[in-house]
Amino acid sequence: MYLKKEQAEVKLEDYKREMELQELSVRTIRKYLADIRQWLEEVQDDIISKEAVILYKKQLLKRYKAASVNSKIISVNRYLRWLGFAELVVRTERIQAPNILDKMITKESYFTMLNYAKDTGRKKLYYIMKTIAGTGLRVGELKYVTVSAIKDGYTQIWNKGKYRYIYFSERLCIELLQYCSEMGIGEGIVFIGRKEEKVITSAAVWKGLKNIAKELGIPEETVFPHSFRHLFAKNYMEKVGDITELADILGHSRLEITWIYTKTSAAEKRKRLELLDL
Repeated sequence: MYLKKEQAEVKLEDYKREMELQELSVRTIRKYLADIRQWLEEVQDDIISKEAVILYKKQLLKRYKAASVNSKIISVNRYLRWLGFAELVVRTERIQAPNILDKMITKESYFTMLNYAKDTGRKKLYYIMKTIAGTGLRVGELKYVTVSAIKDGYTQIWNKGKYRYIYFSERLCIELLQYCSEMGIGEGIVFIGRKEEKVITSAAVWKGLKNIAKELGIPEETVFPHSFRHLFAKNYMEKVGDITELADILGHSRLEITWIYTKTSAAEKRKRLELLDL
């Protein structure tokens, strides 16, 4: 089966509209389109065969890391299926998954950063860290942390094509309402950025956390917004142990994704080896 390059180019605008109807995020749509356009620009022939797609993947592997290649190929495969040319889809590269727990912030570093943020007057970052580590939400979901949601004790989040609920502990609610009172926030989004009534950007949170880590001498590679979500998940499995419930809280569609939080980091493994009397 062969696909005409011209057909793939013409249909790209329709594909964009289809993704918009699926309510994919602007960032996701932009990423898919960029990958597809790169592929079409590098295709030499007017007719695209599976051999040509395989060759394209091989060329990518010479210039990018396997993870980046897979990301681009997934975009192309998705488009090929939408066009009705599933026969041209190619396999992604197999990659041994790294243990993300090795790059997760430790509980000790987390509390050190919390105390330091409070002592240096960085209240917003202090409460952002507490909120992510206490709920497991993504940094891009901070817009759902509103005054009314805190008063209710939960918030409904729309992400990755589905709804899920995030719950706030009573202790966190009390602290966040106190913060709102101090900052004069009576309604709407709690963590506002520079633009009035707009949520703080992920980049601003990332930068703020990196600055704190740098000032404290904490390994910067372990400090990023998602690391606090990992910390929540790890702590939840240690304290509660219900993997199905955790998957529901995190919004994971597959338990295999959540299963990583039942594992131990390299440091934890070495520590446990000390218990052996061999």
